Amino acid sequence: MPPANFIEDFERTEHFDFLHAVIGRSLIVATRFDSMCTSLSIALEIKQGYIETIITDKCFDVLVNKTITKYRTLDTSIKSFKLPNEMSTILHDARKARNEIAHSLTKELEGCIDTNVNEDDFIYEVSRLVKTITDGDIVISSLMSVFNRDPILNESSLNKYSSHVLSWVVEK
Repeated sequence: MPPANFIEDFERTEHFDFLHAVIGRSLIVATRFDSMCTSLSIALEIKQGYIETIITDKCFDVLVNKTITKYRTLDTSIKSFKLPNEMSTILHDARKARNEIAHSLTKELEGCIDTNVNEDDFIYEVSRLVKTITDGDIVISSLMSVFNRDPILNESSLNKYSSHVLSWVVEK
C-alpha cells in the first residue's frame, strides 16, 4: 500500500469521466482566453514599436523576439490594452474566472470524485466561470478582429457563440 500522500483511488466511472471532461473543456476555454489576450498584447506592442521607429528587417526581428520572449501575466496583458473601464472590467472578471478554473477548481478532487462532488453544484459553478470567461473571450476576440481588420460578429452571432461554448463545456 502506498503512503497516504499518493493518490490511491484510480476507479473510473461514466460520471467520473464526464466531470473530468467538463474540467478539461473548461480549462481549454480558460487557456484560449489567456492566449488571445497575450497574443493581442504582443501584437500591439510589436506594432507600436514598428510604428515608432523606422527599422530594418534585422531590427524588426530583434523587436519581435524581445517582445515574444518577455514574461507577461494575463493581468499585464489586459492592462496593456488601456481600455474603457467597462471593457477592462469584463476582461479582468474573465481573468479571475480563468484563474479559478486553472488554480482552484480541482483542489481536493482526486481519486474517484463520484462520491464527493455534487454534480449539479459543480456544473453550476463551472457554467458561471465559463460564462464569465466567454464574455471576456467575446471582448478580446472582437478586439483581435478590429486589430486584424476582420469583420466583427453581430449580437445574435455573439449570443449563439456564448451559448455554444457553454453547451460544449457542460452538457453530456
